[in-house]
Amino acid sequence: MSAMGKKSIQVSEAFHSYVEAHKKEGETLGETLVRLTGGPRPEVVAGLVSEETADAMEEAIEARSQNQTTSREQVVEQFKAAADS
Repeated sequence: MSAMGKKSIQVSEAFHSYVEAHKKEGETLGETLVRLTGGPRPEVVAGLVSEETADAMEEAIEARSQNQTTSREQVVEQFKAAADS
């Protein structure tokens, strides 16, 4: 992510708190968002990284998928529940 430009976004305090609560040690909020949302689709970043980097990314994604305990749908439901309270 560091090779790409950065943008600021405005989010509700509830959403910011949700992302902050799911942030792992040493992880930025941006990295947390990428992890929680599954990151950019491969077709979006195709051609922006070298084949070596793409292979490393694919291996990391595959490893994460095998170890993932919370599905994207569960994360969305957790956020909705937090927003409702």
